[in-house]
Amino acid sequence: MFDFGDYNAGDLLWLGDWSPTWVAILAILGVVVIGISAYDLRNLAAHRRWTLVGLRGIVYAVAVMLLLEPAIDLKHISKVKNDVAVLVDTSRSMGLKAGEDADETRFDRASAALDEMKPLFERTKEDHNFHFYAFGDDVRPSSRNALAGARPNEDASDLTGAIEKMREELDVENLGGVVVVSDGIDTGAIGRRIKRGEDVDEATLDLLEELDSPVNTLAAASEEGLRDVAVARVLHDDFAFVHNKVSIDVDLQVVGMEATTFPVQLRREGELLQTRQVSITPDKTDYKVSFELVPERIGKEIYTVSVPEFSGEVLTENNISHFLLNVIRDKIRVLQVVGRPSWDERFLRRHLKKNPNYDLISFFILRTDQNVQLVPNDELSLIPFPTRELFEEELGSFDLVIFQNFNFGPYNMRHYLSRIAGFVKDGGGFIMTGGELSFASGGYARTPIEDILPVYLPPVGQSDSVIDLEHFRPNLTKAGLHHPITQLAFDPQSNVKIWSELPKMRGTNIVTGAKPDATVLATHPNLTFNGKPMPVVAVSEKGDGRVMSLTSDSTWRWAFENVGSGGTNREYQVFWNSAIRWLIKDPELKLIDVEVPEDVHAPGEPLDVTVRISNPDYTPAKNTKGVLKVLRRPLSEPRAEELPAQELVETIEFHTDHSGEAAVSVPVSQTGVYELVAQASTKAGELNDRDIFLSVPDVNEFRQIIPRDKLLASLAEASGGHHAVLPDFEASSLRFEPPSYVKVNRRKVIQLWDSFVLFFVILGLLGTEWTLRRHWGRM
Repeated sequence: MFDFGDYNAGDLLWLGDWSPTWVAILAILGVVVIGISAYDLRNLAAHRRWTLVGLRGIVYAVAVMLLLEPAIDLKHISKVKNDVAVLVDTSRSMGLKAGEDADETRFDRASAALDEMKPLFERTKEDHNFHFYAFGDDVRPSSRNALAGARPNEDASDLTGAIEKMREELDVENLGGVVVVSDGIDTGAIGRRIKRGEDVDEATLDLLEELDSPVNTLAAASEEGLRDVAVARVLHDDFAFVHNKVSIDVDLQVVGMEATTFPVQLRREGELLQTRQVSITPDKTDYKVSFELVPERIGKEIYTVSVPEFSGEVLTENNISHFLLNVIRDKIRVLQVVGRPSWDERFLRRHLKKNPNYDLISFFILRTDQNVQLVPNDELSLIPFPTRELFEEELGSFDLVIFQNFNFGPYNMRHYLSRIAGFVKDGGGFIMTGGELSFASGGYARTPIEDILPVYLPPVGQSDSVIDLEHFRPNLTKAGLHHPITQLAFDPQSNVKIWSELPKMRGTNIVTGAKPDATVLATHPNLTFNGKPMPVVAVSEKGDGRVMSLTSDSTWRWAFENVGSGGTNREYQVFWNSAIRWLIKDPELKLIDVEVPEDVHAPGEPLDVTVRISNPDYTPAKNTKGVLKVLRRPLSEPRAEELPAQELVETIEFHTDHSGEAAVSVPVSQTGVYELVAQASTKAGELNDRDIFLSVPDVNEFRQIIPRDKLLASLAEASGGHHAVLPDFEASSLRFEPPSYVKVNRRKVIQLWDSFVLFFVILGLLGTEWTLRRHWGRM
């Protein structure tokens, strides 16, 4: 009667527009009709009675069914496969041995697991679409065969990122499950949030709930049989303030070791700074060590944290960690030493104290050991000059030392002069200003101080010719027109005009010319030596430091007389601020600047460096030629007595563009400490700048190599998935959701109520009931 053809599914439909209330009323009415019929036929024999009642009930039921208009909905359907994601960890830690006695690596186990899952993939391909991904520091689509033959060489293991990428590419509502094959060392958000021994956190539970499908986890290894000591993490700020305490926190991970004690060492440029002893026990994995130090020099420095290497360790590359610390100034610490109070001293001290960027320590000599004393020392309010404290204990904490009309003789400090010279050569700044107690008048000829000054001093014994009292205005030299110290205006003509209108200086100390390495910024208009004008303002670089000599003590008049005539003290402030900034090597005053974008760069890829060159007025130096020298020295071993020698890697020529910049690609093929030296010839003379960066392999993946199979197990448990530690694994244990969607290819509705067959069935039932009732004596 009905042709079902190749339809493979069907449903019964009720096409009648009857509400549930009416259906209930019809059902109740049917019960009432049957009850009345049974009561009416109570005198008949039981079998006759219930035969008639049954026929009437069937007739009523068929009639009601016709009212409800039944139909059959025939469909040909096919299942819509859901998606299953297989995430395989290809980070470098997967290349480690699976255990102390294992010959296979963790990734070997992962490959074997993929082979074991192959029959499962084939058997269930009608229900699931399998998507394969390799994840490390990024996520890449792959295939089963490609994953089985892959190399674990990624520098991170971001399981969190892999799940997020999978969510973007696949429809989560049609996700049937996830399979994660990893050692559990997640460097992503999940691994950072959930520490060892902790339960799954709320954020991870929310992520698993959004997936709404089982996450099966296969651990490539467990911590059993593993032996390793690792510097897991070194926590430090990107920069530190010079002469301020800085903390360095070290996280250690130890597994498979017996109870013992070993040292943790902190080194700077190979020099051992501090050692901490760590006592370990077999039942504890994580340890913390802290170091505190006070940087004494400004600039970038290479530090190293190391632990000993033990026999049987799975890996020794993680026993050492190098990092770069950039030391900067908090405030500019200035030591001002004054031989006797004066207007020059007063104006300079007030200028320094008013500026919040300066931390000023001033000493004024109001009495010496030769002064006549009528009372004992302990009853005097003035203290003797603290030479030992200043020049032996605290000297290194200053950025700049100013000798202002100060002679060292009365204080028995000749042996400290070499310390001041050493302070400059180590990177400090030094100024000597004029006065009757300065330069040769202060006895500095043939001393270590003269060695660092940019000028020569007259021989000792010519006291009648070491000071000139004539008033004068200094003349700017060609170098002085553009030098930051004497550049009171960017425009050279305006600068010359300002200097020509400054109040005259009243006297000068006599010097006998500039040294070959000195830069003379201003000269005396009348005094000469060997036919050359005598330097008044001169500067030079000594070692890593800088020195300025100013042979007069009259700059205070630039402020005093200008203000008195209705002007400002701008020229005085600009001169001294610029002098101090140049002496301490303020980066903002550099006319050439090497910008290294990364303090730490992995070897193998070139590093893009920017060289910026400015004109003396700080406008871009366009189309300027220069060279960048790339120097490298190997990383020092923890117990090396001296630093390895530096070698020239390459010399690269460059030209600046319209903005005064040049992009230079620096080759970084090996690990080590790289120093970049930029050199260029400009209107301001020979310029150079340098910067360093550290090139070390990115071994963050090896900082923590202890497998986290318990983390994987907790993820599987929280999501309803299956967890196993390889190689003990059965593919049939993996849990996937069955497909929840079907596709209707064809459909046909057959109306059962609209049929003569049912009409004749009702007539037949009614006729049978009437015939039997008449035959049994009922009307």
